[in-house]
Amino acid sequence: MNSGTFVEQLLAPHRASASPWLTWYGASGERIELSGRVFDNWVAKSANLLAEIFDLEQGQVVVIDLPTHWKSLVLALAALHHGATLLPADHPDASEAVLWMTQNPADPAIPGTAEILAVNPAALALSFGAELGPVAEDFNASVRSFADQFYPSSVDGSVVAVAGLSLQELFAAKAQAKGTILVRASVPLADFLSYAVAQWAAGDALVLLEDGVQDTERLRQGERITSDYNPEP
Repeated sequence: MNSGTFVEQLLAPHRASASPWLTWYGASGERIELSGRVFDNWVAKSANLLAEIFDLEQGQVVVIDLPTHWKSLVLALAALHHGATLLPADHPDASEAVLWMTQNPADPAIPGTAEILAVNPAALALSFGAELGPVAEDFNASVRSFADQFYPSSVDGSVVAVAGLSLQELFAAKAQAKGTILVRASVPLADFLSYAVAQWAAGDALVLLEDGVQDTERLRQGERITSDYNPEP
């Protein structure tokens, strides 16, 4: 397959599902459970935002300077809907980015040629905050106004998606189903994304624990954890 709607093919089979797809435990005590339907809804809204505000196109470089989090995973898949190339902020080619997604929009490392999407990862944040200047778009304040459905165009599977993997390679990776997988969110997003896509494709659910959240037996039993994150095939 040289071209396709890769994110669509991953998400569409779970679009009507009420079963957990991704559950987030934050250090401040919040638990956010996203079903397949709700996760798809967030990806669609975010993909529409990227299209309508930033005119994101296939092959453009996007820096995701965000920790592994349910919002950063949503934004990563939204950008891949458009065939973008995702890079971490410390990548040598980050200066080529047309868009910089970050929780630090005042970072002097952001090139002046890049547009900025400011993201507050706090669960209930309805805006980035009062300190956001006029040069950045507020993801938290804007995303809910966009359509719940996204109608993707076919993108070239040979385009680099993340960590040197093409779109076709990223979404063709196979994994053994493991049930519900516990993941420490300290793993870098660029390293984790391919694992997450493969396990989701296998039918697994992910539970992300932010640093500071205790991995207790009660949590494991409550979430029905069957495996722990292991990047090895």
